[in-house]
Amino acid sequence: MKILILGNSSIFKRKVYLGLKNFRNLEIEVASRGKVIKKKLISKSYNSYSDALNKTEAKLVYISLINSEHYKWALKALNKHKHVIVDKPITTSFNETKNLIKIAKKKKLLLSEAIVFQYDLRFKKVTENLDLNKSTKIFCKFHIPKLQKNNFRYFRKYGGGCLNDMSPYASYLINFFFKNKKYTFIKNNKYYFNKLINKFDISLRSKKVSLDASFSFDNDYKNQIEIHNNSKIFYIDYFFSPPINKKLKIKVYDKLKSNQKIINFNRQNVFYSYFVDIFKLIKKNKFNFFYKEINDREKIKKKIS
Repeated sequence: MKILILGNSSIFKRKVYLGLKNFRNLEIEVASRGKVIKKKLISKSYNSYSDALNKTEAKLVYISLINSEHYKWALKALNKHKHVIVDKPITTSFNETKNLIKIAKKKKLLLSEAIVFQYDLRFKKVTENLDLNKSTKIFCKFHIPKLQKNNFRYFRKYGGGCLNDMSPYASYLINFFFKNKKYTFIKNNKYYFNKLINKFDISLRSKKVSLDASFSFDNDYKNQIEIHNNSKIFYIDYFFSPPINKKLKIKVYDKLKSNQKIINFNRQNVFYSYFVDIFKLIKKNKFNFFYKEINDREKIKKKIS
């Protein structure tokens, strides 16, 4: 099997490649405007995205470019009859995303936004033990320190801003915890710096579930979720972007027993688990549910924005 990567990005080099290299008989092709360092699984490189799409035999394209280029190249890849994965955010507008869904659906192609924290075994362990019909309170924070001043996330024309970059996480959580529930936004605050949103806070309530979340750039690092459910409190650190070189854990506090325990996990690469799922779905030709999931999350992002 072959996969074409459009963009030799930091996330590709740090996590995506390390997830893909665990698959046997997989060839990776990379298109980049800069130099591509030769690695074991990289069988071919291109210095033009257009040439890559015209010449590759890969049936799956992973787009890892600056936000403003996601739609353009996802559209070109779909029109070349390629399955497409796009780094978050899938696009920078709801109308663009709807058009990609329409084309993917018509051509019977996979379209996926690469949100992967839900493949973390810790998240799966916690959510398997939740009863969302009982009072559930979720608190989460994802704050990142100041980036280099020339980082594309600081520029509107490149699709920058905290809202574009982090609202996919918020929309996934809302879609997951409030699915089929009526909910109300209690708080939806945005904070601007240099005409770009660099922080947003949201609070939502349904009959049994509440979510309070904060996302920001240029802040002290925080990456955590705390879930109160059925007399227990679950705490996960490094939640939205689990590192691949650390042994991770869940802290569980039982209010009835007044005790705390720690559940330890081995190192994991959530991108590997994500691609296991993706390759199976492509092989079985069962990926229609992605269209609805993406559309539902985009509707939520529109509400947040």
